[in-house]
Amino acid sequence: MVETLIEGPETAAHLAALDAHVADVVEEAVKICEIPAPPFQEERRAAYVAARMQELGLGTPRRDAVGNVICELPGDPHTPAVVVSAHLDTVFGPEVEIRVRRDGPRLAAPGIGDNSIAVAGLLWLGRVLATVPGRGTLVLAANVGEEGLGNLRGMRALWDQYGARAGAWVVLEGAMFNQPSCAGICVRRLEVTYHTAGGHSWSDFGQPSAIHALGRLIDQLAQVRVPPSPRTTYNVGVVRGGRTVNTIAPEAALLLDLRSEEPSALDDLDRIVRGLVSGIAAAAGVDQEVTVVSDRPGGRLPPDHPLVRLVEAASAAVGAPPEWKSASTDANVPLSRGAAAVCLGLARGEHLHAEAESLDVTPLPRGLRQAYLVTAALLRGALPAGASR
Repeated sequence: MVETLIEGPETAAHLAALDAHVADVVEEAVKICEIPAPPFQEERRAAYVAARMQELGLGTPRRDAVGNVICELPGDPHTPAVVVSAHLDTVFGPEVEIRVRRDGPRLAAPGIGDNSIAVAGLLWLGRVLATVPGRGTLVLAANVGEEGLGNLRGMRALWDQYGARAGAWVVLEGAMFNQPSCAGICVRRLEVTYHTAGGHSWSDFGQPSAIHALGRLIDQLAQVRVPPSPRTTYNVGVVRGGRTVNTIAPEAALLLDLRSEEPSALDDLDRIVRGLVSGIAAAAGVDQEVTVVSDRPGGRLPPDHPLVRLVEAASAAVGAPPEWKSASTDANVPLSRGAAAVCLGLARGEHLHAEAESLDVTPLPRGLRQAYLVTAALLRGALPAGASR
């Protein structure tokens, strides 16, 4: 299908249009990036994107109950719909001042690669994809809730709306060029809290401290060995607790990120963690509480799936052989339901989720072309019947 599409008379014009608007995508990404959008606080950025969708002729977008910005462009009812998405939110809170710095093709700012460039790409790709002849319905979604404790709430809501209609899902990420993913890793996030009576640091010295217990737990967690295959990881990302310097802490908590390519390995790690939490609570004389604050399902397409072959053909056409990887993205939701879904990157990024985040936009023309070829083929029914599940 990609080969046929490339030979089509309209494809050259569409690819030329994308090439002509690469600079516009970059400028759009800068504007988007400088609008703060932490999880659960995406409103300002969503309003900007909704306005731009209308200005670019994509129709009047709607906002769903969780805050997703959605443009649905009707097409051939006999061809399954395709959902193309990019998440609005970033990991950075409102306290982080964001100003994009430029050095040639390199942009530097928190969130520029994850995921501002992809949201910008969604807008301009949508403008070109809307003109694909004979296409099925195109759904463009700038969604909320991908980062942090958002728990993929935006994509879960999109699945509720389009899961029965969509034949394929294309998720755009800014910094994963040449590293597509049809394998969503499982992610579970735990909040571990220790409670105790506390007291005065002098008169009650020797009484249990929630912070001391939490410190022991972190030390024990750092010694846990995880399997290299299936790849499994953990990270203590947030620690909080205590009252004053001279108070024995009555409460302390941490947020723990657990990941694995296989659900069984994730469950094994979860059991190890809970065992450590309980053992240290008993030894330290404190009470414990473990809460699952986020649980992302995983899933994957087989290597011979038609969508995998389609991505490989499109990658070859733009001169970027794919290096397939496992990842935790919005594609996890449709993949976990057995649907055809892929995450495609548009550019190359470094230091993601750090304030030193940067993005090299040199590959952006090829990233946009690849995303166009894959999505346009899907919109014209590239997947055989039954391949979407």
